[in-house]
Amino acid sequence: ALASLSSAAFADATNVTIYGVADATFDVIRISDNGNNTPNFNRVSTNGSYIGFRGTENLGNGLSAIFQFESEANFDQNNSLALNRDSFVGLTGGFGKVMLGTLTGPSRALAASLDVNTGDNIMSNTAILGKLGGFNAANGVRSISSGSSWDTRFQNAVAYVSPSFSGFQATGLYVANEDKDETPGAETNLSAFDLGLTYTNGPIMVGTTYARLRDDGVADIKGTEFRIGGMYDFGVASVRALYGNTKLETFGNEAKQDTWGIGGTYNVTANGKLVSQYYVARDVELNGTDLNESGAALFTIGYEHNLSKRTMLKAGYARVANDDNTSGYDFGYNASGFAGGANGFTASGFQ
Repeated sequence: ALASLSSAAFADATNVTIYGVADATFDVIRISDNGNNTPNFNRVSTNGSYIGFRGTENLGNGLSAIFQFESEANFDQNNSLALNRDSFVGLTGGFGKVMLGTLTGPSRALAASLDVNTGDNIMSNTAILGKLGGFNAANGVRSISSGSSWDTRFQNAVAYVSPSFSGFQATGLYVANEDKDETPGAETNLSAFDLGLTYTNGPIMVGTTYARLRDDGVADIKGTEFRIGGMYDFGVASVRALYGNTKLETFGNEAKQDTWGIGGTYNVTANGKLVSQYYVARDVELNGTDLNESGAALFTIGYEHNLSKRTMLKAGYARVANDDNTSGYDFGYNASGFAGGANGFTASGFQ
C-alpha cells in the first residue's frame, strides 16, 4: 500500500527530479603553528557531496507548487542522510517565488557565485569571509570549523525571489525567532534577515547584499554583513572580485572587519581550465582600535578537467595563513580542525 501511495504521489506531480553530486578527493594536509606539535595528516574528503529530490506541480493560471529535499552525502564517513541543505516548499509564478524551510541567503549565494572553484572544498572563499578573526566565537556569528553564519544555510527561514527585470533580480530572506527563550539568565531571541540584488547581462554579473542578525537575549548580539562584487566572463577566461564588511556588537563590544578577494579562471583547452583566487581578511577593529596582526590570507590554485558533461577530474592547492595574533581562520569546508589553537598557524592542503 505504501508503494502504491508513493507511486501515485510521484505520478501526480508535473515533474520530479532526483539529482546529486558525488565529489571525493584524497587530501594531503600540512599544519605549521610556530613549532608546536601539530600533526600533518592525509584524508579522504567528500566535499559537499549531496543527493536531492525536487518537484513541481502545475496549479494553473501560471502558478506552480514547488518542493526540494536535499541532504549531504558524506560517504567517506558513512554519515546518515539528513535534510541539512536547501530544503523547502513554496509557490512560483509571474510574481516570483516564495519558499519556506532551510535556505541559502543572498549573501552566501553571492560569495558562492564568485568563487572560482567547482564544489565545496578547502579552496573555498568561505575560509576568509565574515569570520572576524574568531572574535567571540561563541556568539554564533561564525564557526571555527567552517564558514561564517552568513555562509551557512538559514533554518526556520522564509524567502522571496523576484522575477528578473531587465537583468535585475531581488531576494529577501527572513529567519524566524522560533527558538526564543525567556528563561531568566538565559534569555535568547534570535532572528535575522538577508537582502540581495543582482544584475546579469551577458558576460557581466554584479551583486550586492546586506544581512543583519540580532539576538535581544542575554548576549544582546547585533551583527551585520555587507557584500558587493562582480564577474566578467570573456569566454576563454573570467575575472571576479568581492568586498565584504562585517560588524558585530555584543556584551558592550563592537568589532569590525573588511575582507576582499580576487579570482580568475582560464580555459587551457576545450575541456580543462585553471582556477585561482586570493582573499584577504584585514585586521579586526575592536572598539575603535585596530588589533594588529589579527587577519589572514587565502591563496588557491587548481586545475579542472572535464571527462564528460557529468564527470570531472580536479587537482588543487590551498593555503590559509593566519596573522601572528590570531588563529581564527581555517579552511571554509573540511577544516583542518586547528583553528582556535596556536596563533599564526598555517593550514595548507593539496587535493
